Order: sequence, then C-alpha cells, then structure tokens
Amino acid sequence: MNAYYYHGVSKIYFKRILHNIIKIANLNKSNKIILDFGCGSKALSQILKNQKVLNYDINPNYTDHDDYKKLKFDIVILNHVLMYMDDEEILSMFRNIKKINDKCKFVIGLGKEGFVNKLAALLALNFKAHKGTKNNYKQQLSLIKSKMNIIDVKKNIFFMTDVFYTSFKDQ
Repeated sequence: MNAYYYHGVSKIYFKRILHNIIKIANLNKSNKIILDFGCGSKALSQILKNQKVLNYDINPNYTDHDDYKKLKFDIVILNHVLMYMDDEEILSMFRNIKKINDKCKFVIGLGKEGFVNKLAALLALNFKAHKGTKNNYKQQLSLIKSKMNIIDVKKNIFFMTDVFYTSFKDQ
C-alpha cells in the first residue's frame, strides 16, 4: 500500500472503509469477479487475496488493465472515485458497465468532504486530499439514485464516508 492516502492516520480510515465495502457486499465469501475501478495501490486485492479482483485505474502506475470495457465482472467497487469524475463521465461509465453486465452490482464509497474530512486531512498532513474534485457528495448521490437501486448503506464511517451497495434500476 504505497499510495499517499495509505500512510499514517489515513491508513486507519481507508482500511475501515475497505472493511465496510467487503462487509456490505459479503466479498470475502463471494466467488464473484470484482472490478476495483480506481484501485489506486490495490489495497482491496491485497486484502481479498483469495478472490478474483481486477485492478483498474487511470494511472498507469497502478492499473493491471488498459480498458475496463474489455473486462468481464460481477461487481464494481468505486471507492472515493466518483468525486474525480464529472457528471457525464459518471453517466458514461454507468452506461458502459451496463452494456458489459446489466446485472452488475456496485459498492460505492462517497466521501462527504465536510468539516470532519477537512480536519482529518489536515491532521494527517494530507494536503492533497480532495484535490481535483469535480463534484460533491450531493451531486454524486443524486446521480447514483437516478440510475441505481440502493440495496444497503453503511453510513458515517468516522463521520466522513458513506458506503452504498447498489444495482441498476431496471433489473
């Protein structure tokens, strides 16, 4: 785990989010193929060593695959990813994934980017936190609700992140 957000205090926070992602979708007991979209340092696949995790990231230093549209998977993990995409990029990704697997499930971690998040980033000396954000929590949630059924929610992980387990609306 070499990404900047997996050092010091931040590591505790992000590991807790991953624990909730795994729990909400029962990933540690699943034989489903998991696409970790925006995998970063591949922390999820390091935890789920016995599961099939496809690591995709736009950063060529992290990704194992050049194009997620060429992969087959059952569930997509989007952990603190949507905030770096604009509305059309998010909707386009949803459309592309639906073409691949319209029965696909999603686990989506949304950072609230509120006061607690900003204070925690400051205390962790993570001055890059949320740099490049293109939309906020409410915008992301609105897009999710427009295309997805929410199956389950784990709210307020350290008062900074909510994790949503979803599926496409017209299943």
